[in-house]
Amino acid sequence: MKFYARLASLAFAVSACSIACPVSTGARTQTPDAQPTPAPRAPRPVPAAMPAQKTPAQPSAQASLTPRERRVKAYAKLMEGQRFFTNARGRGGITREDLRTAQAAFEQAAALDPTLSEAHTALAEIAFFFLDDQTLAEREASAAVRIDNNNFGAHRILSRIYSLKAGLDSDKTDRAAADRAIAALKEVLRLDPNDPEALALLGEFYTRTERETEAIEAFRRWMGARATVDTNFYKVITQGRELSPDAAAARLAEALLKAGRTAESVDAIRRALAINPGNSGYLALLGEAIDAGGDSDVAITELQRMIVANPTNLAAISLLAHAQARSGKVDAAVATLRAATAARPGDTRELQQQRSRLVDDLAGVLADALRYDEAIATYEDQLKARGAGADAPLTSDSDKEAVRPLLERIINLQRQAGRLDDAFATAARMRRVLGANDPRADFYSVAVLREQGKRREALEAVRAARLKHPGVSEFLSLEAETLAELGQVEEGATLLRARITGKVEDDYPAYLSIANLYLQAGRGKEAVVAARKLLELAPPTQPQLVAQALIMLASAQERAGDPKGAEESLRRILSRTPNDPTALNNLGYFLTERGERLPDALDMIKRAVKAEPTNPNYLDSLGWVYFKLGQLDEAERYLNDAARRNTRSSTVQEHLGDLYRKRGKLDEARAAWRKALGLTTDASDITRLKAKINGETGK
Repeated sequence: MKFYARLASLAFAVSACSIACPVSTGARTQTPDAQPTPAPRAPRPVPAAMPAQKTPAQPSAQASLTPRERRVKAYAKLMEGQRFFTNARGRGGITREDLRTAQAAFEQAAALDPTLSEAHTALAEIAFFFLDDQTLAEREASAAVRIDNNNFGAHRILSRIYSLKAGLDSDKTDRAAADRAIAALKEVLRLDPNDPEALALLGEFYTRTERETEAIEAFRRWMGARATVDTNFYKVITQGRELSPDAAAARLAEALLKAGRTAESVDAIRRALAINPGNSGYLALLGEAIDAGGDSDVAITELQRMIVANPTNLAAISLLAHAQARSGKVDAAVATLRAATAARPGDTRELQQQRSRLVDDLAGVLADALRYDEAIATYEDQLKARGAGADAPLTSDSDKEAVRPLLERIINLQRQAGRLDDAFATAARMRRVLGANDPRADFYSVAVLREQGKRREALEAVRAARLKHPGVSEFLSLEAETLAELGQVEEGATLLRARITGKVEDDYPAYLSIANLYLQAGRGKEAVVAARKLLELAPPTQPQLVAQALIMLASAQERAGDPKGAEESLRRILSRTPNDPTALNNLGYFLTERGERLPDALDMIKRAVKAEPTNPNYLDSLGWVYFKLGQLDEAERYLNDAARRNTRSSTVQEHLGDLYRKRGKLDEARAAWRKALGLTTDASDITRLKAKINGETGK
């Protein structure tokens, strides 16, 4: 449904007051008249069934009228037009005849008294809300403000027309039209400094035109403005945003978070939650602020207050545990989640299912604290509750669906802990419990064989799995990756190209795998070609896929020897999401590797670690930049933490070896380099590591 079709049904609610009460507000200052501008879209004519009416005047009679008499008649016609609207509302709707008659009356009023700006305002509103004619609406509203620059209704219409032309309801914003909208909105605010719609729209346009400080100020003023019932235009043009006090606080929080002002952002979110505590979007926003380094203690206090008020708010409980863990209160987080996962008398089935989902949060907190046995035990308890604690085969499909993800999570925890033999055994257990036809057991068996360095066995296993499960595309990707690790990169790439069908849903993952394959093989130029195709396929309406493609492209560009291109790709992400941890980490790491702008690199990587304090890649980057800065104690702290959290990273082990060498611990250095050598298949990495082990060079 087009915008005007949606808006017309709201016309009475939005415009009736200004049509029925077209009285200018008294302003205290004057600004230049608003000027009409050409519409970017083709103007729509007034429908043939309802032409603009001009009642023939009687020249001799009107010519004999005094100015005062003409003005009296003009107001009479103005009131006549208003009556048609009032009567139509009383009948429950307005007809074409009502509009035609009202329009004619307003036109006669304007002709009788050219200084009657209210008549032009009424005509502008008819054109805007009912005739779908922006050109006519703009012309009449502009005429009204030329007559009386304090005509609030006319400035309101102009602000809405320019807002539409600017494309606030689309993905692209017309900057020139946006500037006209901003000027018109300022006129509205000159007449009413606390108008919620004008403040909210002003904030939106400042955000779209990257005027961060002005956007924050507009949203802050909106948060302090009065509430309004006239919310429809803003809701439609922003595609669903609310024009409410809690929405104002949340929008301010988003702008502050984007600006990196996390403490202020948390405070604004608290205000939004105080008004609307059940809003899941506000809770998610609070989580983003916490991850960006916001004050966890303040968030914890607010969340505890919410939970006391509503003990079944499990989303708030999950976020509370997250905040507690981030602030170092791991035992408190575990206690919060254990209490929440315990069943209670009177729980509905839905609530029981929600409580069981908190088990993942509990396991995640324990795993982040390197308490892997406890994390695995939480899933074993769930398996026992489902009657799958032993290896007995399950027969019920519903039981299999419930048990499969639990076994998968156990395998992944074992892999994360470096307990690959246990992971392989759990994959075999999965096969016994779920049956030989379940593909996940075969998938994990192959993945673990690769991680154990048994690549020939992995290749045989994955080819057997492809024959056994011909419709499972993951095995094709797994075979391609295994071939690449064995040096058969082109053979692997050929397999992946077989997935290309001309459909985005097939081609995007195919090109992602191809780019990654070439990247891991050290073939940067081929990786760039595939990554550019990936970016071309990424739908603009899915910013996460666009960001993923840019991350891959940047890594490929860096590997291909194009550091400037890599930085530009990452900054494209950061221009839209300044706190994106992957982009921050990667850019910081690239700068560190080149030894450039190390203080900037340190700041970016620190921000990434604030967002994800247990991510081993980010911890490795932080340790490495400290190494480059000569702060060896800090470097060792973070590199050791990264190694504990990712036991299969060749890069982390090489960095540790370089650190030990710098400290004169040559035996420990060679041990770390040998471990790194066993974890990589990249030819250049192998050559470099062998040289280090043999004492021929140092990084």
